[in-house]
Amino acid sequence: MADILTIFSGLDLLALALFLLAWAGYEGFVAVSIRRGDNLPARMQVWRERWMRSAVGRDNRILDVQILQSLTGNSAFLASTAIFVIGGLAAALGASADVVEVLNGFDYFATTSQNRFGFKVALMILIFTHAFFRLAWSMRLHNNAGVVLGAIPQPGDGDPAVARSRAAVAARLVSLAARHYNGGMHSYYFGLAACAWFLHPAGLVAATAWVVAILYRREFRSRAHAALAIVEGE
Repeated sequence: MADILTIFSGLDLLALALFLLAWAGYEGFVAVSIRRGDNLPARMQVWRERWMRSAVGRDNRILDVQILQSLTGNSAFLASTAIFVIGGLAAALGASADVVEVLNGFDYFATTSQNRFGFKVALMILIFTHAFFRLAWSMRLHNNAGVVLGAIPQPGDGDPAVARSRAAVAARLVSLAARHYNGGMHSYYFGLAACAWFLHPAGLVAATAWVVAILYRREFRSRAHAALAIVEGE
């Protein structure tokens, strides 16, 4: 801890604390809002439950499998991209001496050192590693939901109550997968905000506020959220 205090200024530490508090606070706020049902992820959770209930009555579930494959592909793309980002950051860490010299050549950037730059890169690596794990878990949950979907009896075969029960399990798995997918996307957003710290700690604060505002606008005040609310009311 003493080493960190000597490497960073008070403004750096304040900016980092605000960044972490904003991220953790927004994730907690989203989790509570999902339970209350008043944000976009919560409204989409309702539609996932309707989707699986509709699948119970379909003889041909190729469409449902294709939707799951599409959702899994989205998570796979972002998870693999996170790996590439981590590799690029590791390469930047190896060339930190040259990068620090370039950054210190700009008069309007905050002066940095190799230790300071290395810590910032390590933070970025942790952020995108977190994104990878959440997205990879989302992939697995979507695959698990596909297995449960395949276990739903065809219409007219077996007990309808069993089919509805298994559809509810599939819906819960898909909703959990979506929650981890959203968490991975949030990591991307806040990872981009953390890039501003390389320029100046005030840039990190401004970028964090901007990201929180964008996420809040899209998940609580977007036209998509309003459209789903209208359909819910019909």
